[in-house]
Amino acid sequence: MNRVDLKTKMVQHGPISFSHSSAVALEGRRHRLGAGILANAILDLIKIRITFFVGMSAVFGYVVATGDLSVSMILPVLGIFLLSCASAATNHYQERYTDSLMHRTNRRPLPAGIMSPASVLVFISVLALAGSATILFSANSETLLLSWLAFVSYNIVYTPLKKATPYAVIPGSFVGSLPVMAGWAAAGGRLTDPRLLAVAAFFFIWQIPHFWLLMELYDSDYRRAGFPTLRSFYGAKSIGVLIFSLTAALALSSVFLLTSRVVENIFPQMIVIGLGVWLLFATYEIIYRNSDRRRLKSAFLKINVYVLAITLVVMVDLLIKKI
Repeated sequence: MNRVDLKTKMVQHGPISFSHSSAVALEGRRHRLGAGILANAILDLIKIRITFFVGMSAVFGYVVATGDLSVSMILPVLGIFLLSCASAATNHYQERYTDSLMHRTNRRPLPAGIMSPASVLVFISVLALAGSATILFSANSETLLLSWLAFVSYNIVYTPLKKATPYAVIPGSFVGSLPVMAGWAAAGGRLTDPRLLAVAAFFFIWQIPHFWLLMELYDSDYRRAGFPTLRSFYGAKSIGVLIFSLTAALALSSVFLLTSRVVENIFPQMIVIGLGVWLLFATYEIIYRNSDRRRLKSAFLKINVYVLAITLVVMVDLLIKKI
C-alpha cells in the first residue's frame, strides 16, 4: 500500500473509527452518571445520615445492655437499620407534594422525578420485609415490636400531626428513643431496667430542641409548604427561652446516666457533667439571638455534638470495665 492509498484509507476510516469510539465512551459516561444519580437518590430516600445514627443508637442500646461489643449484634442492628430506612422512604412518599414546595427538599428523589412513587413503594416493601425477617431471625419479637413501633410513631403519628401543630415534635421525639430500646431488647435486656429508662429519656429529650432548631432554621420553607411553626404562635424571645429550656433539660437528663449507674467510673462521670456545663454555656445565646441563622446552626450543631460525645463517653466507660 503506497502513501497515497494509506492517506486515503485514513481519511475514509479514521473519522468513522473516531465517531464509534466517542459514542461508546459517551454512552458509558451516561450510564455511570445515571448509576451515580440513582445511588445518590437511594441514599437520599433512606435519609442515610439519620438512619445511620439510628443504627448507631441501636448499637449503643446493645452495648449498654451487655457492656460489650459483640458480632452477635450485627444482624439485629442491620434489621433495625433496614426498618428505619423503610420508615424514612415512607416519609418521602408521604410528603412528596409538600417537599416540592420547599427549597430544602424539592430536589429529593420524588419531587425531582428521579424515582416514581410506585418504585418507592416497592422499595419500601422490600426494606420492611428484609428488616423484619432479619430481626426475627437474629433477635426476638420485642425487638421487632419496638422497631415497628418506631415506624408507626414516625409515619402514622408524627408525620400527619406535624401538619397541624409544631408540638408534633413531642410525640415524634418518642421515635428517637425507640432504636436504643430495640438494641437493648435485642441483647436480651429487661425493658423496665432503670439504665434503659435513663438512656431512653436522654435520647427522647434531645430530639425536641434538635427538631425545633431545625424548624427555626427553615421556618420560611416550612411555612411555604403549609406547616405550622413556632413563629406562628410565639415571638422570637419566647422561642429562644423555650428551646434553651429544653437544651438545659437535655443537659440535666445526663445526670440520670450517673444515678442509674450507666456511667460508674468517676472520671467519665466528671466528663459527663463537664459536657453538660459546656452545652449550657455554648447555647445560652439562643435565648436572645435566635433570629441569627448562624447562631441557630451553631446551637443545632453543638446539641448534636454533645449527644454524640455523651454516647462515646458511655460506651468507652462500659468497654473499659469489660477489659
